[in-house]
Amino acid sequence: VDLGVVVKLITFDDPELTGPYAESLLPDWPLLVDSDRSLYRRYGFERGSWSAIYGFASVLRYLWLIISGHRPGKPGKDWRQLGGDVLVDPQGMVRMHYISKTPHDRPSVGLLMNEINGEWFLRSLSVLVW
Repeated sequence: VDLGVVVKLITFDDPELTGPYAESLLPDWPLLVDSDRSLYRRYGFERGSWSAIYGFASVLRYLWLIISGHRPGKPGKDWRQLGGDVLVDPQGMVRMHYISKTPHDRPSVGLLMNEINGEWFLRSLSVLVW
């Protein structure tokens, strides 16, 4: 189903490091680089604490990924930098703003779909994913 949503991946890391990873998983989504992290700061995406990065839930998630056959990639420039998800309508209004608390914290698909299917939804919505 085409919902008219445009997804953009944003990273602060070098495209040489993140590009192959993004292309292997999400080849149709553009990868944008925010090397000075000005967008990260604007949206309140901060560095995770040691407990957020290496807490029990994160360790379990990494172990599950390894057991499932996924090998962790080479860490980027700042492996403590957390991201989030932002839904922006065609007029530039932020309609959803989710700040991740751990490396694996993401909004549910249901939450995203509820926001996308809301009354405010217009074609060409941008989803920014960090």
